[in-house]
Amino acid sequence: MTLSKPEDILVEFTRSRINEEAVNIEKVHFYKTDKRVNPKQEEPFWFAQGKLPVLVSAPHAVRHYRHKRIKMSDQFTGSIVYLLNQLTDCHCIAATKLYGGDPNFDDPCIYKERIAEICARQKVKFILDIHGAARDREFDVDLGTNGGKTLLEKIRMLEVIERNLRSFGLSRISHDHFAASGPNTMANYIARELGIPAVQIEINKQYRVPAQNPQGFHRLLGALVASVKELAGE
Repeated sequence: MTLSKPEDILVEFTRSRINEEAVNIEKVHFYKTDKRVNPKQEEPFWFAQGKLPVLVSAPHAVRHYRHKRIKMSDQFTGSIVYLLNQLTDCHCIAATKLYGGDPNFDDPCIYKERIAEICARQKVKFILDIHGAARDREFDVDLGTNGGKTLLEKIRMLEVIERNLRSFGLSRISHDHFAASGPNTMANYIARELGIPAVQIEINKQYRVPAQNPQGFHRLLGALVASVKELAGE
């Protein structure tokens, strides 16, 4: 996609019925099941290589285990990541199978190990870690950086994301409601161990229901597309 203006991107998304594509992607790649797989026998992650030096991650795209209990998925975060690869040619990774762990909690963690391999091989400059928040949260999107620590002084990364969210009409933006402050969160691990700036992006469910709220989904996706492309040029 070569379009850059918010209104042009939104028109193109409507014309291409990208909300319907998201629903189909979710059904095929990120279906919800309690069936557990052995990660040594079956690949539990989906990865798509791109050309831009930005990696987008959806660690909770399907159900996951924490404290030996199954936790619900962050619905449509996997489909958002999948579409970002198609629309921007960035690198993307998402969990696709219930494999017995939680990438945002575990240490050691096979999902984090996979990200480390990708970043070393592809020379990734920025990472967006996509998560889902409940509909009753008082924000459209929350940007978690552990008080700015996961940015590694790349403050402009946060400014780029917030500006694009606002330009696409997502005005209720909070900071560190979910601060990504735990030592084993994806954003903290990425910044601390890989030396790559990262932001944990928590998206309100009202923007993750493309069948019920296609316009909201288009706005959210458009803001992320614009952010990935802008960060790639940094």
